[in-house]
Amino acid sequence: MPRSITLVVKVVLLAVIGAGLGSGFAGCGFAPAAPGGAGAANGGPLGSGNSSGAGLVGGGAAQNGQGAITGMNCDMIPQPLNKRPPDILIILDASGSMNEDSANNSCSGGCGANSKWAIMTPGLNQVVAQTDTTVNWGLKFFADTDATCGVGNGVAVQVGTGNAGAIANAIAGRTSANGGVTNGSRTPTRAAENAGAAYMAGLTDQNPRFLLMATDGLPNCMPGNSDSAADDSAGAVTSVMNAAAMGLPTFVVGISTTGLGDTTLSQMAVAGGYPRAGAPSYYSVTTANEFVSVLETLVGVAATCTFAVPEPRNTDTDRAHIGVVINGVEIPRDPNHVNGWDYTSTGMTAVQVYGSNCNAIMNGSATSVQIVFKCIIN
Repeated sequence: MPRSITLVVKVVLLAVIGAGLGSGFAGCGFAPAAPGGAGAANGGPLGSGNSSGAGLVGGGAAQNGQGAITGMNCDMIPQPLNKRPPDILIILDASGSMNEDSANNSCSGGCGANSKWAIMTPGLNQVVAQTDTTVNWGLKFFADTDATCGVGNGVAVQVGTGNAGAIANAIAGRTSANGGVTNGSRTPTRAAENAGAAYMAGLTDQNPRFLLMATDGLPNCMPGNSDSAADDSAGAVTSVMNAAAMGLPTFVVGISTTGLGDTTLSQMAVAGGYPRAGAPSYYSVTTANEFVSVLETLVGVAATCTFAVPEPRNTDTDRAHIGVVINGVEIPRDPNHVNGWDYTSTGMTAVQVYGSNCNAIMNGSATSVQIVFKCIIN
């Protein structure tokens, strides 16, 4: 189970105290800079280790409109917080090529127990079962409304807890008697990503959300093109990029992918926000054990270092003006997700910590994580 970490919310209640503020704040007419700006880095976080006492505003002068003012009390609201389980929607390729073997060779009547479908789906079921209580899993096939390019708005299994059995049953329902995929289709990756993102955007919980695209080949089914086999790589990459812009990153797993598909999946992985280090940028698998290992890695990435941002109880601040403090030191906001923090979505209801700071949280050397609400002074 995720380790509980105390989240301390510090809402600054400002009062005008005559000459104690100095002439530099006459009229109190400044607005704070964006989170992670120079003021936050140089002026001292509100209530951070730079302050002269617990619950005080940090010791720096105003910086770029967002400096701290010394000596002001903070309203500290401690809240026990468990890291939220991630919502992960698996978007699983059910195309006809999944009936080929792991070397992408065709077999008469399909490769059955030696098919990519038969090799990979048990690994998927294994990881889902192992993480059934710590990840909210869901499943969508593509295609899922016909045996060509049809993709509906629904999913095979709704995202939720305890879904291992439902997902295993859904996969069994798409598995033929010889072990391959039944009703193998084209590869409408763009449509599947768009539908998956729309579904995830409609969830009402505050958990971090991810799409996990597992596919074996080049996207096709280009909208408006009469040739269902026409390459739709550009459309697939754009759909992943659009999902990421909605706060819905995509992990990309390529199953025995080669040729042009290799290039496309690497581009999708970069657009999705979580490429692997090195080449290719997507997670490449050819065996069941590799698939299990990759899925476990991705679950670890999704499940760690994500914290809810509660609604502030004071109208002098909001979720757009926060800092993240670890062991008394404010860390920068990092939209590149290398070593800092960032919001998990445009709703600003959760943040994720990246890099060495996340490592410190996971290994226990970071014992305090705080979300600091910074005042908006008009």
